[in-house]
Amino acid sequence: ISSALYIVQRMETLSLTFVLLALIAYIHGRMLLQQRDDRHGWLWLGGSGLLAGIGMLSKETAVLFPLYTLALEVTVLGFRAKRPAVARTLKWAYALGLATALLVFVLAVLPAYMAPQAFEGRDFTLYERLLTQCRVLCLYIGQMLLPLPSSLTFYYDGYAKSTGWLSPVSTLLCALLIAAVLGCAWRLRKRMPYLSLGILWFFAAHALTSNVFNLELVFEHRNYFALLGALLALGDLVRLVPMRDGPALKTTAVAAVVFGFGFLALLRASTWGDELHLAMDLVAKSPSSTRASSDLATLYVAMSDSDPSSPFLELGGKEFERGSRLPNASPLPEQGLILMAATTGQPVAPEWWDRIIHKVRTRPIGTQEVMAVAGLMQQRYRGIELDDRRLSELYGTLLERAPVPATMYAQYGDFALKYLKDDALADRMFVAAIERSPRDAAYAEKVIGALVVDGHVRQAKVVTERALAMGLLGGKNG
Repeated sequence: ISSALYIVQRMETLSLTFVLLALIAYIHGRMLLQQRDDRHGWLWLGGSGLLAGIGMLSKETAVLFPLYTLALEVTVLGFRAKRPAVARTLKWAYALGLATALLVFVLAVLPAYMAPQAFEGRDFTLYERLLTQCRVLCLYIGQMLLPLPSSLTFYYDGYAKSTGWLSPVSTLLCALLIAAVLGCAWRLRKRMPYLSLGILWFFAAHALTSNVFNLELVFEHRNYFALLGALLALGDLVRLVPMRDGPALKTTAVAAVVFGFGFLALLRASTWGDELHLAMDLVAKSPSSTRASSDLATLYVAMSDSDPSSPFLELGGKEFERGSRLPNASPLPEQGLILMAATTGQPVAPEWWDRIIHKVRTRPIGTQEVMAVAGLMQQRYRGIELDDRRLSELYGTLLERAPVPATMYAQYGDFALKYLKDDALADRMFVAAIERSPRDAAYAEKVIGALVVDGHVRQAKVVTERALAMGLLGGKNG
């Protein structure tokens, strides 16, 4: 359901539409090459590559297409061709392609993600991410085999990472299970090719998202194509089940399972169709998720229409408070509490500022931390009355800890002039803004020009002097 109804996943469905078309074209071309020495077979193979390339224009996951076709070759197709030379060409092409991909991964990709700064903003390391994926892949398999609504939580920011093979012990058990499943797929690739193909497609579909890349640990909609592999493997197992009374009972049983799962999908789609119902359902299924809590609290506040007497406002405040105290909670709940009070004319509790500043000072700086701080600053510029001294402390803490874009330094400089009346702080921030873009002369000129237009002569002079020293103005004298 989330692959279809979560709007951002529509680029994934579009990309994999072209991947499926590419697979159909590839299989058709290979059938031609198996049956006769026909140049049209090569044209179909070329067309499959073109279709996969079109898929990449929507999302980069289409780059996995060669892995899917390699799985086809080692199971169903067997690199067979009418002419032995064609079969040898296919084997060499895949061998060279696989070797090249492995070299690129080992020499370029892996070192980049082993760098100390590669996982800044995450609360897990590369090693912990790879360990956790053992459990995550088993989680996905369980969700496919038994897709109960209670197991599909959508938000997984509360999912515990693995810190060692025995922390938790399920990490090692899942790794052994994965190794056993892959071993079976290889051993049975000739006797049960469709079972092996389904298993290989499942793992190939996760070759990016369960790898070294700095992505979040879990998302159930990453299984969009992997589900096809699981269904193919299950279908092959069902096909081999012996039935004395003919296929009718088997067909009825499969139809009943499909109908049952379809009914569960209908229930879940109905939940997604109601914003409040969905938000409450996600919190009920994943009470440890800060994101689910923040979504529900934000919705409650929106439903209150900023009326202090509305019961929804009270519900929103309670949910923000609950979410703010969850283990590893982001600063977003405190941001919500501050804005909720400020927009309804209620006092902002000092402890909310204390907690949000503490979180930004101590947590890894990621997207949620930047969003929480930037969101407060944006609301201040929209006229919401906030404690400028505490907001300045919060913003300064973020800048001390994170390599944020140059524009955020410039915004802080403007804030220092407009709300704090602090010329010295503004000087430092505007200079820091151009120092964060040491090769961008156009940006330096833009900052200086904006300061001149706004009448901030002192800051314009300070930034001009620094830009000249950096060689950004090409000898211009400002």
